[in-house]
Amino acid sequence: MNIAFFSESYKPYVSGVTNSIETLKKGLEELGHQVIVFSPSYPNSGPLTDVFRFPSIPAPYPGYRITIPVPGKYLDLLKTKKINIIHSHSPYQLGLLSMNYAKKLKVPFIFTMHTILSQYMHYIPLVPQSVSSFLMDAYIRWFCNRCGCVIVPTKKVMDQLRSTGIKSRIEIIPTGIDMTLVDKASASGIRGKYGIPDDAKLLLFVGRLAREKNLLFLLKAFELIQKKKGNVYLLIAAGGPMEKELKAAAPENVIFSGAIGYPEVFNYYKASDIFVFSSLSETQGLVLAEAMACSVPQVAVDAEGASDVVKDGVTGYLTSHSEEAFSSAVLRLIEDEGSREKMSRSSIETARSVYSKEVFAQKIELIYKSMI
Repeated sequence: MNIAFFSESYKPYVSGVTNSIETLKKGLEELGHQVIVFSPSYPNSGPLTDVFRFPSIPAPYPGYRITIPVPGKYLDLLKTKKINIIHSHSPYQLGLLSMNYAKKLKVPFIFTMHTILSQYMHYIPLVPQSVSSFLMDAYIRWFCNRCGCVIVPTKKVMDQLRSTGIKSRIEIIPTGIDMTLVDKASASGIRGKYGIPDDAKLLLFVGRLAREKNLLFLLKAFELIQKKKGNVYLLIAAGGPMEKELKAAAPENVIFSGAIGYPEVFNYYKASDIFVFSSLSETQGLVLAEAMACSVPQVAVDAEGASDVVKDGVTGYLTSHSEEAFSSAVLRLIEDEGSREKMSRSSIETARSVYSKEVFAQKIELIYKSMI
């Protein structure tokens, strides 16, 4: 098959969406398909094979770009490439444009819901969040009901979409991970780079320094951990709009590395003992699956997305939204080496059977074939 991806998030922009698209592209190509990508231009992005750029301008969210869709810019190219499927990873400008392209080319149109968009409306200035969230839900309902198929990573996201009135076909497919990149990763040098002792227990967070990640909660929980257990560090491998505020609130032994690119971030997972995750608004929580793939037990707040990934008591612990409960779960793992090793083994077994790139690509391929 000849497949066209459209996404506002793509290299060099660092995000879970970018990683998901790159993993799926590679998996489909290994199955013998041809995949081209359409995305906004980024400063100093440079040319990439089979990647075509639209003009763009900066967005309110740091690093993100707003695409300027030029209606007929790549229609002839899509015809020349004999595209069989158009798969959008965005409901925004490129989503609308690619939907229009699919209609003109008379090919199936598929959309992946990577993010619960109504929970990000606080980035829109001058509009009350309740109003912007209502409007976003209405728009997503309109958009999804015009898709041939909507792909979501978890049942909770599917249930949420159904509750808003979406009638289109919905398929649940967890985002995949390229295990060959995991196998190549090494913890060597990570602790030394940040001055973390070899005998210290290292907690890791990967994501964005943003309001929706609930990181002030994580810092307060870490303070409680420090009061009961010395020689523990928290490495925050992330960048984002809350960086200054979080650094000011951070206690001792908290290290901010900045955003770490892909696949380098796997080195950071492998250098850690426990992955900690406090977000309350995840579509899936791909970083939790990545931690699993690197044999790192997880402690996460029992919230949408995280509870679909973390197997409580098997690969890690899910806790209530309580600093005391969260810190207690982390301390339990720190002090019980046997449980930590058992959860480590369960994590890698789960990742390989559920989240591998091959399983991911094969499931998407079946949907494409059924649509065609």
